[in-house]
Amino acid sequence: MAALEPGRATVPSPSRRRFEDRSVIVTGAASGIGRETAVRFGREGALVTVADIDEEGARQTVEAIKAGGGVARARRTDVSDPEAVRAMVDGAAEAYGGPHVLHNNAYWAPLGRPVADTTLPEWHRTIDTTLMSVFLGCKYAIPRMVAEGGGVIVNTASTAGLVASPSFAAYMAAKGGVLALTRSIAFDYGKQGIRCNAVAPGLIRTPATDPVFRDQDRLDFLTGKLLLGHAGEPKDIAEAVLYLAGDESRFMTGQTLVVDGGRLIA
Repeated sequence: MAALEPGRATVPSPSRRRFEDRSVIVTGAASGIGRETAVRFGREGALVTVADIDEEGARQTVEAIKAGGGVARARRTDVSDPEAVRAMVDGAAEAYGGPHVLHNNAYWAPLGRPVADTTLPEWHRTIDTTLMSVFLGCKYAIPRMVAEGGGVIVNTASTAGLVASPSFAAYMAAKGGVLALTRSIAFDYGKQGIRCNAVAPGLIRTPATDPVFRDQDRLDFLTGKLLLGHAGEPKDIAEAVLYLAGDESRFMTGQTLVVDGGRLIA
């Protein structure tokens, strides 16, 4: 997807969907935010590669996209494995071209672990799945995007990369890294037609965050800071991702779009 020419319309015509025929990769797309985002990309005409280590969940996401008239394929991917991520990108390019959009969304993190209580395996798994996966996705997708004249990367960060939360050391470190990497990519590749932004969700109700909702002390801490009075839903983040990935945000790069119900200003 080449960079838009000055003066080109930023709003799609009524007869054309926003991501018509664009090759889009979504990682962590077997459930939650990733699934909702992948389904919405499909609804907007994208050719979606649904990537997740949960192969059955990925297939269910593909079925949901196809049920809505979209086009999608599932790809089992361990996002911490360089060869698996390379194959994910190459497979998407072979099937659909591009990729034109990469949404790095996968993560893993232990809950209730301050630094001294975080085990080395927990630390490494969090960094590998949550931060290195973003590096790997960008490393392999960017050369293909540049060769096609440009592309868009949207990374899922978190408010945990911006403000403190109790006993969440590895996750906070990883998401802080995602924010810094987003800015670095935007700086280095902007003149080659690459836009890179991040979305920072606050408290969102998904299968992955179920442990948070079952931890009453943590839930009370978080909900007490939500000015809108309730947790968000995957659709709230999906809409932000599609905005960042679309032509409507064509003059935006290196930024973090916070979607948190007012958490950061409370």
